[in-house]
Amino acid sequence: MYPDHVRLSMPTIKSQQGSMLVIAIFIIVVFGLLLSALANILNSSQQSVSYEVLGVRAQAAANAGMEAGLYRVLRESVPCNVMPAGSTTPTTSLSVNLDASLAQCTVTVLCGQRSVINGNSASYYILNSSGSCAAGDNKLTATRNLKAEVQR
Repeated sequence: MYPDHVRLSMPTIKSQQGSMLVIAIFIIVVFGLLLSALANILNSSQQSVSYEVLGVRAQAAANAGMEAGLYRVLRESVPCNVMPAGSTTPTTSLSVNLDASLAQCTVTVLCGQRSVINGNSASYYILNSSGSCAAGDNKLTATRNLKAEVQR
């Protein structure tokens, strides 16, 4: 009923030689691709953290510049140019020195005095502060701008 010439046999060790080499190469390639993807993710994460730190430092520089500018105008009575009526762009540059912790940052503070409004004796000042930070060879730059209008 059943033919004798058909036999089920287990593969011999001779016929399986080299299969472990193929599996090992496959595993090495897969791990290499995973490591490459992981390195790429870590690099982009590091770069985004760098941008965030620079942004925070630029904001701190702009805040420091604004506070120093307000102090100089309101307490030290540093004169600011009177702006033409309708203008909102200050023209007087104030010098501000930043702390050593913001050594890679620069700040620009401009002030202007509004002309007298309807015989009012109060003085109105507009200050703009712009902080910018750069770091490393990548030349990452973040800039933040602040504007304040005060009355004295």
